[in-house]
Amino acid sequence: MDSDTNRRRLLAGMAGTSLAGLAGCTGVIPGTESGTAASGSGTASTDRTIKLGIMLPLSGPRSAVGEDILAAATLPVKQARDDPDLDIEIEYTEADTESDPATAAQAATSLVDDGYAMVTGPLDSDITLQATQQVLVPYQIVSCSPASTTPTLTTLNDGGFVFRTAISDAVQSAVMAEIAATERGVDTAATLYVNNDYGWQLSQSFERAFETIHGGTITDHVPVEVTADSHDSEIERLAEADPDLVIPAIYPEMAQTLFTDLEPGNSFDLLCTDALRLGDLHEQVDYPLDGIRGTAPLIDGPGVGTFTEMYTGEHDGEPDLFEYYAYDATAVLLLANAYAGQNDGQAIQNAIHTVTSQGGEEVTPDTIADGIRLAAEGTTVEYRGAANETGFDENGDPTDTVFEHWEFDSTADGGITEIDRLDPY
Repeated sequence: MDSDTNRRRLLAGMAGTSLAGLAGCTGVIPGTESGTAASGSGTASTDRTIKLGIMLPLSGPRSAVGEDILAAATLPVKQARDDPDLDIEIEYTEADTESDPATAAQAATSLVDDGYAMVTGPLDSDITLQATQQVLVPYQIVSCSPASTTPTLTTLNDGGFVFRTAISDAVQSAVMAEIAATERGVDTAATLYVNNDYGWQLSQSFERAFETIHGGTITDHVPVEVTADSHDSEIERLAEADPDLVIPAIYPEMAQTLFTDLEPGNSFDLLCTDALRLGDLHEQVDYPLDGIRGTAPLIDGPGVGTFTEMYTGEHDGEPDLFEYYAYDATAVLLLANAYAGQNDGQAIQNAIHTVTSQGGEEVTPDTIADGIRLAAEGTTVEYRGAANETGFDENGDPTDTVFEHWEFDSTADGGITEIDRLDPY
């Protein structure tokens, strides 16, 4: 197998000839295999090339996060390439969304032009909505996002082509509302949210659960820009709203600024989301964070140890939540493509449900290369992932996730202590 299989980074500014003017057309996608889509019967040849696009913010305000997730998303490719017994070649291309929805649509167009029928990504919710609705879905390209948590994806008219390994914020919001009302005993709350679809939808989902189910009151929703270098004005507005509890629905890279501005004199009671489950935040803030709590999907898949060891061996630092999801997203796509036997979106979509359903030959991060070979030979496989068991419902949403109620603890290994586990289903 050629370890030098084509690996390129597509900058969206080089989109070239655009398919945007052809949006809605359903002819043969340039560069993909033509003919009738495979039924997912697993009868494909083991001597072929699997093509994978990876759409992440590799420049712009979220580039640091994008690079970390890229390191995880490419690990299954590396495993496959390093296996001397696997004849299938893996070609992947990185498409830079630049943290911008319009640029992401251009990047998606470039992938379509070059015949990529499946994509790991995009990352952010607003980016995913733009790229999938404008380009990927009309051209029947399968995508699996490791970090898009907006509830909008659940009801998107996507023809079944959009999947995600990240958990919907509709689920996390219900868990947070339950903790706020029953364990914290609060009557009022406010949200501080990053001013995009992710932040707004999470805020709205929390409001619905907190008010409708638990009879609470939301005193304000306060937006903040992802590029803001201070949150002082937003904190002042929160103080005027006088909530019992504040939900910060922001990105990880915004955490240091927020917690620095939330110095001890600003005595807000916080309940954090999964994005702020950052053990190293202790080292970035000048006062103790101990006791501040939050929720996050529990990372407890069969391959959690294997992935963690591989990631830390290849990359500087420990993986966070969305790195686990990125690994699983790529692994599922590679297995589905191998089982489908061709770079065809419809065939890959059908195969995703097959390779993540119970009853097949077990494949974990330990055996991903063997799993690709078995799938290509026609064997039904069942992928059990790094983050969790990895299954999808009819909307492409992950299933059977347990949540962790956690707490910042500077004395604990990793800076985080688990308080409790909650099953939202």
